[in-house]
This record gives sequence, C-alpha cells and structure tokens, in this order.
Amino acid sequence: MLRVNLKFICCGTLFASGLALAQIPEPVRPKDTSTQDQQADQGQQTTYAGPSILSRDKSLLGERGGKLLDFRFYGEVTGIYDTGLTPLSTDPQGNLVNVGGTAGVEAGFGVIGSRTWRRDRLSLEYKGSYRRYSQTTLFGGTDQLLNLAYSRILTRRFTLDLKETAGTTSLANGFFSYLPLTNTDLFAIPANELFDNRTNFLQSRVDLTWQKSARLSFSFGGEGFVVRRQSLLLAGLNGYQAHTNAAYRLSRRQTISASYSHSYFDFQRQFGNAQLDSGTLGYSIGLSRKWDFGLDAGGERIESLGLRQVALDPAIAILVGQSFATVTFHAVSYIPTASVRLIRRFDKSALNLTAGTGATPGNGVYLTSRENSVGANYSYTGYRRLNAGLSFGYSELSAVGQTLGKYSNYLAGVGATYRLTHDTHLEVRYDYRHYTTQNTVYQKDSQRISVGLAFSPGEKPLAIW
Repeated sequence: MLRVNLKFICCGTLFASGLALAQIPEPVRPKDTSTQDQQADQGQQTTYAGPSILSRDKSLLGERGGKLLDFRFYGEVTGIYDTGLTPLSTDPQGNLVNVGGTAGVEAGFGVIGSRTWRRDRLSLEYKGSYRRYSQTTLFGGTDQLLNLAYSRILTRRFTLDLKETAGTTSLANGFFSYLPLTNTDLFAIPANELFDNRTNFLQSRVDLTWQKSARLSFSFGGEGFVVRRQSLLLAGLNGYQAHTNAAYRLSRRQTISASYSHSYFDFQRQFGNAQLDSGTLGYSIGLSRKWDFGLDAGGERIESLGLRQVALDPAIAILVGQSFATVTFHAVSYIPTASVRLIRRFDKSALNLTAGTGATPGNGVYLTSRENSVGANYSYTGYRRLNAGLSFGYSELSAVGQTLGKYSNYLAGVGATYRLTHDTHLEVRYDYRHYTTQNTVYQKDSQRISVGLAFSPGEKPLAIW
C-alpha cells in the first residue's frame, strides 16, 4: 500500500511542477505572516516580510546558504564505506550482530530547488539512490526521499499550503543528517532508528490560512502519517493530527501566536496507542534582515495505552517459573512542550540553530516518548566553485509508560561539493553517529564516508547539502 502511495506522490510532484511552471503572472502577492521571507522571482529579492511562525513553518525546503535555489537536477556515483551496520538479529551467543566496516558503491539522482510566482510557491527536494556493498547484500537496495511544499494564494484573504514528505531507507546513519528539517513534529521521519532496517514512511499535511486583516490571521489544517518497518519485531505507526492557530502581527518585525493540536498515534504489531492534546503560545521577531528568532512554549496532555513488564513477587515467581509478567497500562501524563529557532543569514551562507521538547511516536522500540533535541546546521553556497554544509544534532527519548532506559543520540555530519568542470562536481561527505539505550548491551558508534562525482548542468556549485 505504501509503495502505491509513494508512486502517487512522485507523480503528484511532477504534476505540481508542471502546473506551477504554467502559471500566468497575476497581481503582486501581499505579505503573509504564515510564510517565510518573500523572495523575488529567481535572484531578485523583495522587501522583508517579517519572521516566519514556528507553528506553521515545518521545514526549510529548497534553501541553502540562506537563499532560495533555482531547480537543479543531478546524477551522482560515489564510493561509500560504512561502519557499525546492525541488523535486527543476534548471533548464537545472543549478542546483536554488528557487521563492522564494509565498502560499496552508490549511484543516484535527484532534484532540489524552489520557485516563486505571483500567487504560487513550489519547493522540492528529491533524492534517490541505489546502493550495493562488496561484502554483504543485507543493507543494499534503494533509498528515496521526497520533500515537497506547495503554496497557492486562492483569494486576497485565503492561502492554501500543501506539504508532503515520503521515502524509504535501510540505513540508520547519514541519509537524513544533512536535511534542513527543523521541527520535532515531523512524526514520520525515521531520525532515531536503533537498527539498520528497511523503513518506509509518509506524511501529508494541508493548511488553509485566513488573513482576516493586515495584522490578524488564522490557520486550520490537518495531517496524516504512516511508518512501516520491515522487521516484524519493530512497531509501525498510523496517525493523524488536527491543528489550528491564530497569529497577530504586533509590528513589521514582531508576531505573536497561539495554537492548539490534537494528535493520535496507533502502533502496528504492538498493543498500544496514544492521544495527545497540545497548546502553545508563540513569539517571532525579525531582529534584522539577517536575524530571525522564534519561540513556542506550552504544555501537552498525553493519554497512552500499552504493555509493560512488572516484577513478580518471589513467591509467585517460584510458582509460575518466571520473574516478570507483561501487563497492560493506561496512563495520563503532562509534559512541557517548546521549540526555539534562531536563523542568521550571511551573504553566501546561513546558520540555523534549533531546540525543542515534546512528544514523539518513538522509533519502533520506544513507543510514545518525550523527546528533547537540539540541532545546528550551517550551509555555504559560493558563487564560484564550492558548496559546503555542516550539521550537528542531539536527541533523547524517555518512554511514556514503558519501562525502558533513556535513549540518547548524537550525530554530526560535514559535506562539500566542488565544481571541477562546467557540469562535473566532486562530492565528499562524512557522518558520525553515537547512540545508546543506557544499557551496556546496546551502545553503538556508526560512521559513513562517501567520495564521488556528481553531474549537473549549471554555472554555480551544486548545493545538495
């Protein structure tokens, strides 16, 4: 079913691209606080339109170096070396299998970019690759990622926003560390996986914004998300969210907002579900044309149902022959929720700092959990030959209801492309990840190195990180 959905998404992407390219210019688009800073059509900048609103802005698609990119198509062939690959299996002694280091070849293609018209804006990032290792076939195959956002001004007061995220991957390290994703409520993204296991995911979102006046706007929307993991031992996910928010523009550079959302997680292959109700207040300010700051803070009520193990009384344990029993639980908990983002734009680069806390559907082992995360992303887009990116992130999960230790995840990545000739670029990428469940049985380090060539027409360096 998910494969059909992915094919449908890809077809929809091509259709949306063609539709957007066919648009006829209409009257100039008014300023809208629900979008990021407006950019002129391909290379010409308009006046500053104020900071974006965190509760409405879920990703920075098609931007590198603080600027919108025109569409670029590329193909690539790289040599790869991965360490710490871990399937969900054990050896005869009961220890998790660690494949160690293995080399291989990866070939792929993709497209990235954004374009703005009078009434429309389209941002697209697609990356597809086929990977084959020399020593094992277990982790080979195809990885794909689609990030799509489309915005259309329906009337003078109404704007429609569509967002689509979909993909498939079998690696827990490297594939997502370069992405410009800035929010923890992209529930379907497999960013905290414990094993190198085939995972398919899809998340669709639609929002309608009503600009009641020059200062006041309201947004209503919903989204659905699906995650399917190949191993029968890992939980899948079906879920949805309905949300609404109001924003009031205090001045040209300051906006306050209030939002509410209701989410539902239904776990596949394991007994359990969760309902979440969240309310936040937000504040966004454009400190200057180059600095943006946004803050959301509030609380979340989590009602969860699931299974957990409890220790038996020694006398009962002797009678039944086991020390633990699996019981159902129903719990209601309250946690704080917050997100912070600081953006600094330079002439040829951009720095993005984020932090957040809130609820997440987990990673297939940890189900509904509280997540704390911080991240930093720096991208440089030179005018001549060089494009480079640097990222760092940390996240931790604390299960709600399950008797599991805390999960911690550190990751860092650096990559660059250098234009050798008119259409040929040298690619270099390194990713490192360390994660643990605070159990000496499971503490893992993973590294990924890739070096290769990319082919893409265009005068500027290829900005794929």
